[in-house]
Amino acid sequence: MRRYTTVLSSFMLALIIPQLTQAAVFGWQEKALIQPEQGSVEVELSPTSPKSSIEVHDLVLFQKNGENWARFSVPVMHALTGTTDLTLERKVLRTEKTKSAFGSTQHQLVRMSLCLGDKVYAEDLMLKTHSKGGSPVKLGRDVLAHLGLVDASRFDTLKPDCKP
Repeated sequence: MRRYTTVLSSFMLALIIPQLTQAAVFGWQEKALIQPEQGSVEVELSPTSPKSSIEVHDLVLFQKNGENWARFSVPVMHALTGTTDLTLERKVLRTEKTKSAFGSTQHQLVRMSLCLGDKVYAEDLMLKTHSKGGSPVKLGRDVLAHLGLVDASRFDTLKPDCKP
């Protein structure tokens, strides 16, 4: 019986180890590029947040070809000028109602392409108009489930290097 347990344990370990080595490991905060505009933003990888979001300002909702669109500005890092605003337009995928201690609000979801490391990830982000400071993009559990592992003791581990 003991030999059977050892063989079974070895087999299970052999199945698990390749999966662990293939997963990317990110720090709790990384730099990313908004694609295709190439705007550099700080991204917080937050396993405690259920949804992913981006803090925006000057949000304007409008119709384009019969579909709902959003125009908004995001603070991006620029090597020469420091922080500047990047104005983006994205199609609104849907509107979600969120509840908090202060009541409920509606947020629009848009698809954004972000370059993290050497890969581009197309993710649905909730537009939030109130700023709490810190990273403008927060990736929650909905994205982290397929993105990779997060090491809370590390940050800025990967430089965005996606080919346009």
